[in-house]
Amino acid sequence: MSGKRYLFIVLILAANLLATSAALDVPVDLDDGLEDKRQIFESYPRAVADSTGNVITIYKPLERVVVLNKAAAEVMRSLEAEDLIVAVDQNTAGESVFFPELSGLPSVGSLSSPDTEAVLEQRPDAVIHYATVMVSGGDQLRSELGSVDPSIAMIRLDLSKPESYVQEVQSLAHLIEREEEAREYLGFYNASTIGISERVDDLDEDEKPRVYLEIWGEYKTASSSSASHQKLAMAGGENIFENLSVTYPVVDPEKVIVEDPDVIIKLCGAGDVQVGGYGADDLSEMEALRDGLLSRPGWGEISAVKEGRVYVISNDVLSGAKHFIGVAYMA
Repeated sequence: MSGKRYLFIVLILAANLLATSAALDVPVDLDDGLEDKRQIFESYPRAVADSTGNVITIYKPLERVVVLNKAAAEVMRSLEAEDLIVAVDQNTAGESVFFPELSGLPSVGSLSSPDTEAVLEQRPDAVIHYATVMVSGGDQLRSELGSVDPSIAMIRLDLSKPESYVQEVQSLAHLIEREEEAREYLGFYNASTIGISERVDDLDEDEKPRVYLEIWGEYKTASSSSASHQKLAMAGGENIFENLSVTYPVVDPEKVIVEDPDVIIKLCGAGDVQVGGYGADDLSEMEALRDGLLSRPGWGEISAVKEGRVYVISNDVLSGAKHFIGVAYMA
């Protein structure tokens, strides 16, 4: 049905209602419900391409959203839209300190193995999953939801990679009607990162320190296709393992010694290294983790160790909406 025809029918119904009310001497509020219908008529449908390239089309305001992407939950909170979230993944549900308003919501399983029935029980208008993390779990959930209720919008956004972050925030804000909040938030984000960008842009390639970035397991690092690499590059570091084909490879310990990095950064607070983090007041575990790095066989000959440039950083300041804080620390 065309927009003009739809509006014509609404006006005819309103006129009939007024005539009937006059004949029965019954007062009627012509604005009752019509304002909401007008807003939907003028503002929808809304469409964006998510980070997998799929075009997501929304035909009415989203009211019930299941979020399996912790970064998306953080961004929605930053955009003052946490009231739309009705369920989250088990990791978000377990973070009562950082997500007090979300930790009490129903959990619908893990990223790798979401519980489709639990998702459907929430009667969602949309589900948000990562685009490039736990891809198989997201693909399976999309297929299963589509076979039961094709009207549920499956939105795939990472919201963790600096190269696509601003665009993804804008896309999400458009779908949830938070464009003004996004402009304010991204204004703060851009103002907070411009100093880093200017400093890095002034560096010649030979001035950038060569960095070994170790993430959440021993000798597990990140290549150029990872979000971790993008954040390191944003901070002005040269990743010594950026050219490896695997996104998060485990490298031979001898290769780290041979590469002789200028700086070593170890991430904690995720994966196999659950120390530190948003709710931690005692830094002794992070200090012990750093001491363990310094005592690794052969590391005494690495330039970063000799010069005292070995650092441990919590993943909590490098993920989600606050990742620019971690980038500032690295820079």
